[in-house]
Formats: sequence, structure tokens, C-alpha cells
Amino acid sequence: MTAAKERVVFHEPARIPIHLISGFLGSGKTTLLRRLLAHCLAKGLKPAIMMNEYGEVNIDGEFLRGQGYTVREMTNGCICCTIGGTLGLALQEVAALKPDVIFLEATGLADPVELIDQATKEDVLPLVRLASLIAVLDPINFAHFAAALHSGVRQQTELADFIVINKRDLTDAQTVAALVAQVRAINARAEIVVTAQGVMDYDRILHHRGEIVHSASDRPHHGALHDHFHTLTVLPPAPLLRERFERLMRSLPPTVWRAKGFVRFTDSTEQWMFQYVTGDFAMEWVDLLPEPPEHVVFIGQGFDREALRSAVLACVPPGSSTTASG
Repeated sequence: MTAAKERVVFHEPARIPIHLISGFLGSGKTTLLRRLLAHCLAKGLKPAIMMNEYGEVNIDGEFLRGQGYTVREMTNGCICCTIGGTLGLALQEVAALKPDVIFLEATGLADPVELIDQATKEDVLPLVRLASLIAVLDPINFAHFAAALHSGVRQQTELADFIVINKRDLTDAQTVAALVAQVRAINARAEIVVTAQGVMDYDRILHHRGEIVHSASDRPHHGALHDHFHTLTVLPPAPLLRERFERLMRSLPPTVWRAKGFVRFTDSTEQWMFQYVTGDFAMEWVDLLPEPPEHVVFIGQGFDREALRSAVLACVPPGSSTTASG
């Protein structure tokens, strides 16, 4: 008699929100982080911090640890490149501490798409959910850093939910206004906050729901159907029709950059892992223990979340349950 496989159970309410904070050296992202942490403690929330610096020693991490915060450091490498493979393990370690919220401060060199990819891998997806991506900009040096090769600053700005233009007190109003206009041209849907020393309404960040799919009844207006989110997670409630799913994956819009996940099909008993990267779709059967939950993750910019969610659920045979979370 074959022993039943252990399965990973996906409980949406138990997933810990994670906020990714990016920004080049000196932009003020650690100052913002420290203020966010103090706000969390004042509200009775237990935060955890993950920090990445390119050097061997993370001074900010040592400072925060000395103040009693839970800090998981990743040094001597960019979080999305050199040490990207360890991010999943680090997230699991931090999630095991049962914080109410996780803040991940990344080096200004980090590629935000790679960060999103790492934070939505199958081993951490049941544990955490992407709540927001925050880009902290320095109005004095933004133009230089945005033009710098591999800086990632422009892409961080393009993908951000919140763009914090910091150091308002250190520059003139004309420079700030010009940067606001420049940023709005790069990212038309982000919430732009102009601050001095990271002071803002922090609940605007903490209350951001990120990848959560709202039901039709609680959508505030019709424009929410076309929100420019980073990710969408759909949990198929039953095995899928293979041909229909493959046709969907081979016809994804260019606004979907990556897709990945685990699914089952009606014509087999195996679990299948798939990957999609800008038009290239591949799939293979896997035999993992514990088994990850069946899920489909989309990563991109400006795609229609409801249309994709409906398309995935349309791959479920008629008569099957179509209740799913995302």
C-alpha cells in the first residue's frame, strides 16, 4: 500500500503580506523602513525585516537588530542575482517566526522582476503574498541613477505601487515638481508621495492589498478591472483541460512577462510544472514531496487580471467547482 503524499495546504488568510522596498543608495529607503517599523509597533503589529546590501557588512541591519527588531540579512551579493537562490529559504525562515508583516529592503541594484519571481516561487507562495512594491527616489540624483547601466532604478519606478519622492526638504520645489512629472510619465498608476525624511501616512502602505483578487461586489469602480498589478495568483479548483490550458499559455498578451506554477489535467494523474517567459512556454510532470498546491502565477504590467483569472477558470471542465482564490 502506497503512503499518501504530504500536500502543502494553501490558506489565503494565513499568508503574510510582504512589502518590497527598493531605492538606490542614499535615497532614504532605510529611513522610511525605520518609520514603518515604528508605526507597526505603535499599532501592535509584529514586523520582520529582510535586508540586502551589496557589501559584506550591513550597517543598517546591525542598527535595527540593536533596536530589538527581527532582521534577516543577505549581504555580499544582489538579492536577485548572486544570492537570489537563497531568498526562498530566507523567506521560509522569516515566515516561521509568524510576523504580521514582512519588509524586504533590497539594494538599488536589484531587478524588481527577479524579486517578484523569487517571492512567488512554489515553496514560499503558501506562506507570503506580495502586498506592495515601494520605490524610494532621491530627487537630487534620480536622473543620474535612472540612466546608469544596470541600476534598476527606472524599472523599480515603472513597477512600483508607491513612489516615495524623498528629501523634499533638501531640494527646491521646481526640482520636485519636475521629478513628479517625470515619474508620472514612467508610471501612470502608482501612488506618488512626496516626503521629507520618510514622513507619510504609513497605513496607505500597510493597507495595500497587492495581489489579492477582489470579488466583483467590492470593486470600487470599473477601472479596477484593469489595475496594473505585478502579479496574479489563481488556484484552480479542479484538474484542467490540457489542450485549453496550453492554448491559453501560448496566447498570453505581451503585458504578461512571466507565468509559472503547478497544475493537474483531466487526462493524467501527475502534477505538472510549467514556465512561461515572454512567449516561451514549457511544461513537465513532477513528483514532489511535499506536493505544492496547484496554482497559476502571472507576472507582468498592465494586464487585465479578471480576464486572465476567468481564462484560467475556463480551463476547468464544465460541472466542476469554480471557486478559486487569487
